[in-house]
Amino acid sequence: MVPSTEELLEIARTYWPSQEDPNQEPGPEAHRLHVLWRRKLAEPGPWDALIDQLELAFPQDTVADITTTSDAGHWCAIYPGPSPEPPGLGWVYVGSASIIAPVYTVYRVQFEYSERRIFRQLDLEPPAVEPTVTMKRLMESTLGAILLPPDIASHPAPVFVDWKSPPKTTLFHALFTSRPENLP
Repeated sequence: MVPSTEELLEIARTYWPSQEDPNQEPGPEAHRLHVLWRRKLAEPGPWDALIDQLELAFPQDTVADITTTSDAGHWCAIYPGPSPEPPGLGWVYVGSASIIAPVYTVYRVQFEYSERRIFRQLDLEPPAVEPTVTMKRLMESTLGAILLPPDIASHPAPVFVDWKSPPKTTLFHALFTSRPENLP
């Protein structure tokens, strides 16, 4: 069962500051997130198994663990092989499992590829097509996480996450990342 919005807001306040610090010094929330990341990275486990399973499920694509400890979740991306999209356009499928709450999300980012990669579109509710379907199934079965519904993900969160500040910060930002389009 998905935690309630109130429970998720309380979790967000535990790991992200609710006051802006003009000196931009890390506070106790940042320390708690750092300690949690240290523990998560020390224990090999379900996340590594998920990456292995995605690589087996999509051998023709590039599967990458793109986790960064500045966010509140593990990240992975599937960079599809040749696409039926117009030349130069391509979707990257992204999965993120929060380390601070038992939830995950799957979304996609469209880029235009020419001399350099240009961000075109963010789709936080991708259609039920591959690789989205398999990614969701594997995240649930391997991680035991629950899909965060879009209406809860878009709920405002009164916290500062990276460069996002209220009222623009949402639970999505607090539980996963403030920059969903920023992919390697």
